[in-house]
Amino acid sequence: MDIGIIAQLPFQYPQEALGVLLVIIYIILYSVGQKQNKSIALEFVENNIEIFQQQFSHVGVTKEAKGPLLSSESSSSFRFFASGRQNCEFLMATIELKKRQDLLSYYAFTLAWPEKDLLQFDISLTHPQTIVFAILKAREAKTYKESYTDLKYLTEKVVIDRLENKTSLIALAEGKEPITTIIDNKIAQLLEKLEKYIVAIHLTDQKGLSQYPYQLRATFQNFNKLSQEQQNDIVNLVLALVDKIQVYKLPVSLKQQYEAERQKLEEIKTKDEKLRRIEDAQKKKTEKLQKEKQKILTMSRDQQIKAQEKERKEELKRKYQKRVMHM
Repeated sequence: MDIGIIAQLPFQYPQEALGVLLVIIYIILYSVGQKQNKSIALEFVENNIEIFQQQFSHVGVTKEAKGPLLSSESSSSFRFFASGRQNCEFLMATIELKKRQDLLSYYAFTLAWPEKDLLQFDISLTHPQTIVFAILKAREAKTYKESYTDLKYLTEKVVIDRLENKTSLIALAEGKEPITTIIDNKIAQLLEKLEKYIVAIHLTDQKGLSQYPYQLRATFQNFNKLSQEQQNDIVNLVLALVDKIQVYKLPVSLKQQYEAERQKLEEIKTKDEKLRRIEDAQKKKTEKLQKEKQKILTMSRDQQIKAQEKERKEELKRKYQKRVMHM
C-alpha cells in the first residue's frame, strides 16, 4: 500500500482518526493508572512484610510458602492475607484505591464525590466475648452508628479517658468498661499519632461485619501518603488491639448485663425482620394488582367484564376461607 495514501487517511477521515487517537490515549492511561495502583498496594505490603512475617506463620494469598503476596480483585482493589497467629484466625487486608485507571471517574466524578485511598483490616478473633465498640472521629459517630445494628442498639458515645482533650476520637461503646481497659497507653499513643488517617475501628460479636462471629475491622484513609514507619504504626496498632482485646476478661456482672441487652437486640431484629417481610409481601401484592389493572386496560370490553367477574369470585372465596379459619 502507498505510504502517502496512509499518511492522508487522518485528513480524509478526521473524526475516525480522532476516535482512534482517544482510544489509544485511554488504553495508555488505563495501563499507567492500573500499574500505579498496583505499585501503591505492593509498596504497603513490602513496607510491612517484616512485621507480617514475624507475627504470622503464613503470609500471601496462596498456600504456597513463596506464593504471591497480593491478589488483584480489580484494577483498583487488592487483597493480602496472613494466618497462623495467636489470638486471631486470620488477617485480611483489603486495599481499595482511587480509580486511577478510569479517567472519567478519577478526574470528573472525583470533583463532585472525592475518592480516598482506603486500607481495611478484617481480623477474625479466636476467643469470642460479648463486646461491641467502635473508635472514630466524633463528627462521624452519628452517621456511622446508624449504619450498624449492633452499634445503634447497644452503644452510646463514650469519651476515651487517655485521649480526652488530645484528639477528636471518641468511642461508641456499651460503657466505660471494657474500652477504658483495652485502650492502654501504648494503644492511645498510636491512636493519637494516626488520628488523621483513622476512619473507624470496629469490634463486634454480632456478625454485623461478616459471617464471622467475633471480628475486628480497622479502616484507614490515605495510608499511601504515610512513611514506612507510620505504616508500620498502623499494623502495630491493629495487632496490639487484637492482643489486648483477647487477653481482656469481661467481669461477670457486665457479661450478664451485656447478654441481657443482646437478648433484647435479638427480639428487635426478629420484629424488624417480620415487619420487613410484611412490607415486602404488601409491595409484591401492590405490584401484582397494578400489572393486572394494566393488563385489563388492554382487553376488550367483554374480556374486561369476564376478568372483573373472575376477580370478584376469587375475592369472595378468600373472604370465605378467612371466615372458616376463624370459626
